[in-house]
Amino acid sequence: MATPMRSTDFRSVVEPILNEVFDGVYEQRADEWKAVFREQKGIPRNYHEEPVLYGFGAAPELPDGMAVTYQSGGILFVQRYLYHVYGLAFALTKVLVEDGDHIRIGQTYAKHLAQSLIETKETLTANIMNRAFNAAFTGGDGVSLSSNAHPIVNGTFSNVLNVAAALSQTSLEQMLIQIRNAVDNNGKRIRLTPTQIVTGPSNVFQAETLLKSVLRSGTADNDINAIKSMGLLADGQANLSRITSTTAWWVQTDAPEGLKLLMRRGLEKSMEGDFATDSMRYKATERYTVGWTDPRGVFGTAGV
Repeated sequence: MATPMRSTDFRSVVEPILNEVFDGVYEQRADEWKAVFREQKGIPRNYHEEPVLYGFGAAPELPDGMAVTYQSGGILFVQRYLYHVYGLAFALTKVLVEDGDHIRIGQTYAKHLAQSLIETKETLTANIMNRAFNAAFTGGDGVSLSSNAHPIVNGTFSNVLNVAAALSQTSLEQMLIQIRNAVDNNGKRIRLTPTQIVTGPSNVFQAETLLKSVLRSGTADNDINAIKSMGLLADGQANLSRITSTTAWWVQTDAPEGLKLLMRRGLEKSMEGDFATDSMRYKATERYTVGWTDPRGVFGTAGV
């Protein structure tokens, strides 16, 4: 009579096989979100806060013998990120083991489990863009990611195109001019560099045409495409397939505290037995959050 396999023996045999299949999917994929969101390590507590500061105005002229004046900066607002755990599991029943199907079924389940965790991360990051113009989803400054009313010390600034427009040569140039005129939290001009276009599937070919055409797109003239000749948007485009709008588009900049994913705890996989059902359970979890601190990280339009 065959000796029943103990749960520890089962785990030592099966878990490495499932891990190999899971990792083959999870670690070998090309993440869309990484082209737009910067990943950084989260701090060891249940939330993460980033104060957004304001500094000084322009330095005044000092006539000979005049004492220097003093200014003080401060905190404009605080962006708080709350970490969440995301995960899923599956069970291999005793019947599957008895019938010798546990390896085959387990490998299939492990593949789908990895795809589920990937889908969650891609959806959460894309939803930041899907809700960018929705006033119900706000950042630390109290307004949506893409807004014409971001508060600064004296007034507001806008990171939306002045007049909503479809992605075209003219509207893209207008957006780049607006980025060139961006100001900091004191209202001083800053030199943001536009890095790439961010779009959904509906604009992918239009974006490629605008970026790669030697001549100005959409006209019969022989005017050069200044965007290409000036070497702007050097990173090209990032296309997020889970962006739902067929008209919205953005230009991402090099603002350092823009879109980000804060990883509190990386991927963890484990396997254990269930005494009540004689099943072996395999799970995968990770803990992170997504959002933005500085809305100057993207300038966008809902399009038309």
